[in-house]
Amino acid sequence: MSPARASFEYPPALQQYMITEAEFFEQNPQYGKLCTGVVVFDDAGRMLLVQRAKEEKAFPNLWEIPGGKVDDTDESILHGVARELKEEAGLDVTRVIRKIGEFGWEEYHTIRKRQEVWRKLIFEVEVKELNVVLDPEEHQHYVFATEEDVLQDKAGGIQLTWISPPNKAMNLEAFKSRRATEEQ
Repeated sequence: MSPARASFEYPPALQQYMITEAEFFEQNPQYGKLCTGVVVFDDAGRMLLVQRAKEEKAFPNLWEIPGGKVDDTDESILHGVARELKEEAGLDVTRVIRKIGEFGWEEYHTIRKRQEVWRKLIFEVEVKELNVVLDPEEHQHYVFATEEDVLQDKAGGIQLTWISPPNKAMNLEAFKSRRATEEQ
């Protein structure tokens, strides 16, 4: 397969994520589902967080960073990152800066009647213009949070209830990774 072309920049270290979902599963057969998380910081160093819509079947009203499942139609995993951020927050990725981390979980699929193993890859990005426009079917609110806000589970008077502890941990890891880069 010919390599995917990107409308965004990314460092050579992320070339391994310029593969399709199918290629990822060929290389990682232990996983059955692949999703991404997208970290966006504003000029003040605060992280974009979004609250899932109350009508969402999965995790209604809980807080997360934007992201979602990599589709089989995405040219690559990084294209999936850009697509999800555009769909969920109306933001255009100009550069994928780094991979923050990854984690996984298992869940029972009631229709297929089997366990499915998920993998979530989290990337920090820069965007063209930080003008957030949420898809109301997916998210109801957004906030920019400091590292202290994430630690305290509260931003601007809003209680932050996370989808899971690993989601919160990856958010904190993003702050740590950004700080380490700034100190170099």
